[in-house]
Amino acid sequence: MPRKRFLLALILLSSITDVGLCTECDSTPAEKVNLDLWSTRSLLSPDQRWKFLSVGPHSPERRAPLYIQNTESSKKWIVGWLERNGTAFWSGDSKRLFLRDEYAADDMKIRVFDVTGAVPKEIKGLDDKIQKALFAHIPQNKTTQWLYYPEVCFAANDSSTIIVVADAPLVPKKESGSGKPFGLKLIVNLDPLHVVDSVSTTQSPEPTGEAVDSAVAAPSDWHRVDASAFSLFAPAGWEFHQLQGVDSYVGEFVGDGVVLKFDFGRYSNPLKEEKTPAYIVSHKSIAGLRVKIVSPKTPGHGVTGVYFPNVGHSNALCLWGQDLTSTQQELVLKIFETIRVGGAAPRYVIPPPPPAKNAQ
Repeated sequence: MPRKRFLLALILLSSITDVGLCTECDSTPAEKVNLDLWSTRSLLSPDQRWKFLSVGPHSPERRAPLYIQNTESSKKWIVGWLERNGTAFWSGDSKRLFLRDEYAADDMKIRVFDVTGAVPKEIKGLDDKIQKALFAHIPQNKTTQWLYYPEVCFAANDSSTIIVVADAPLVPKKESGSGKPFGLKLIVNLDPLHVVDSVSTTQSPEPTGEAVDSAVAAPSDWHRVDASAFSLFAPAGWEFHQLQGVDSYVGEFVGDGVVLKFDFGRYSNPLKEEKTPAYIVSHKSIAGLRVKIVSPKTPGHGVTGVYFPNVGHSNALCLWGQDLTSTQQELVLKIFETIRVGGAAPRYVIPPPPPAKNAQ
């Protein structure tokens, strides 16, 4: 009898584990489409029956309409609007569409649409359910510095289950302080809708997007170069120049044969086109702020850049150099580590220079 009870307990434990924390993403990554406010993008479902569309920039409200279209009838349904950036992909069985909507510099929303019927239907309450499960793990005197989902997928061979990894550093609600890393893996059943299980990923040695603060100090012979809204340290001779922008604060840092351009504003480039395998992509934090850093594996061919999704007041910051040599790339990556955000941005658009006087 004791042996039978032991075997039964082992079987039950194995079943719970299979349903919960051991649920993994499909071994064949889904084809994804990266969305932005200005581009028109589309993605067919694997069975070719449905098409997801993001259409821009035809809206005067500066937001791109999102559609799901039946390719057989050509009928399409509007399912929302894109206000910033996003990512979309289909489940392997073509039953559902996953949309990660990055509607703010420090926040995003998870949406899933079911297309098993004649009309696409959104699974209502999904994002609220995910956030409720996340905040159940957060002390009452803390809140999130940002909420980001660096890893999302449908479970292997099961489009009724999604896996979401949240990156949500914690800060005090009342006192000031830098964010403390906090990550959570959530497994969500879509039918019926409920969170099956969750586990902290903060201590995980794997790079799941949680912030790892930089501890790199600038060399003693470098000097501070100030751009008002932020500053950095660079070798002697480096200069800052403000440039003329349209709807954001733009400029450049120049030195040692390198030009680093930047865009400070709501629509800064999130460096989504720079991805593996052509690029080395890392997520960490610099001075307590989450960043994404990209650099080409082949120096001299591509963008070496850093992206801060949240530098306050719904603004982001992107700083990048183009086609840098290996020596320049190494220098620029060190410069990125010294960036410090703080201070008021000057006017976003500098006036054009006065017309030249006619020669007498």
